[in-house]
Parts: sequence; structure tokens; C-alpha cells
Amino acid sequence: MLTLAIGDLYIPERALDLPAKFRKLLCPNPQSIPTNSKISEVICLGNITNSVDTLKFLHDLSPSLHLVKGEFDDLPILSQQLSSVSKKDENVGIYGVITHDNLRIGFTNGYQVVPKNDPLALSTLARELDVDVLIWGGTHKVEAYTLDGKFFVNPGSGTGAFSFDWPEWYEEEENAKEEEIKENEDEAKPEKLQKANVIDEHILSEVTELNAIVPSFCLLDTFGSTCTLYIYTHLNGEVKVDKVSYTKE
Repeated sequence: MLTLAIGDLYIPERALDLPAKFRKLLCPNPQSIPTNSKISEVICLGNITNSVDTLKFLHDLSPSLHLVKGEFDDLPILSQQLSSVSKKDENVGIYGVITHDNLRIGFTNGYQVVPKNDPLALSTLARELDVDVLIWGGTHKVEAYTLDGKFFVNPGSGTGAFSFDWPEWYEEEENAKEEEIKENEDEAKPEKLQKANVIDEHILSEVTELNAIVPSFCLLDTFGSTCTLYIYTHLNGEVKVDKVSYTKE
């Protein structure tokens, strides 16, 4: 069973639309509904914000759309828009759980997870939802890893929308900088300043690359107790695909 995971679109506030190559890949048959005969379900992690056209695009991709509220979604408006697209009453929640064969898959935007994006907090949430795979968003950065026998997937931002969060590397570099200065506090002051400047130059050289957010989404191919994850990223006008596999213990 093939499932699309996508989120953090922010259309039109932070992005105009999905990349054209993404739309073409996801929607090979725009004249028919569903528009993609290979995708069985779509999971959207919210933060669509205000685009009925995008909501309809996702709804028409497959027979089933699962939508959760994002941090910046207006819940009454989002529920009303979804109802208008699906032609039936719809309630949008914060969490969702679906079952594929032997795998329970949970999904949420993740803005309610504290500390945000913390692996241990996400692991706790996965146990509370009793799921084998947890899909979350809110960071605009694609991730996939296993922890405590569970699989964690973040599809990133489908549009590459910018984020107001501090980059994770900033705090890590600042902590490393402080520790290095403390370890060498007995050395000469000019030498300490020189080392600090080297770190600052390193940070500046990495800012453009590490702070860049590229459009991305994920496809989960589930069968039995195995999930094969395909990560799609759009960089420099080209689409790159990476593959990660997980098997439930």
C-alpha cells in the first residue's frame, strides 16, 4: 500500500504553490479522480493555511485523505474547506492513526510536542498512540530514523516554505564554542579569541547550506511488517529520490 506524507505548505502566505515537477509526479492523470491510481491514502500534516485549491489537489489524489491541524491553521476554516471539497461533514483533529497490515501509523503536525522535535518526546508520543511509525512535521526539514524499535518520519515542507525557528545547528555550535573557550580559559587571550573567530567563520560558511529549506515529501510503501520510505526532494530544479527501509521487530 502506497501512502503519501506531505505537509507545511503555507500556501499562499509563504509559498505560491508546490513545485511543478512535484505536481506532475503526484498527479499523472489530472482528468480522472483519483488522479493517482497508485496512491492509496494521503496524509497531510497541516499548515495548508488558506488554499482550497491545494486541499482539493490533495483530496483528489487518492480515495482517502487524512488531515490534521497545523500550528498556523484556523481549525473552523480548515474543517469547512475540507467539507466543501469532500462534499461531506469533516472534523480535523490534532492526531490520527491508521493501520496498514501489521503496522500502526500515527501522524501529527508536531507543534504540540515539547520540546519541539525532541526524539524522546516523539518516542513518548509514539508509545501513547501505540504506533509503530510516527509521522510528524512542523520543522520544514525532512528526517527519517529509528528509535526504540519505532520508525520516525518527517516529510519536511512540500513547498520549501521558510521557517521562523532557529536552526538547530546554531545552538549546537554555540554550545561547542562555549565549551571550547572554557577548556582553554588558562591559555593566552589572543589565542582564545583566534579560536573563537575560527568557529565564527565556520558558522558563516555553513549558514547558506544548512539554513536552506528544500521542498520535499515522502511516500511510504507498506507491506506486512515492512515500510519502505521514498524521500523526494526538489533541489536546483531537479527531483532526487532516497530510499530507507524499516521492519517492525
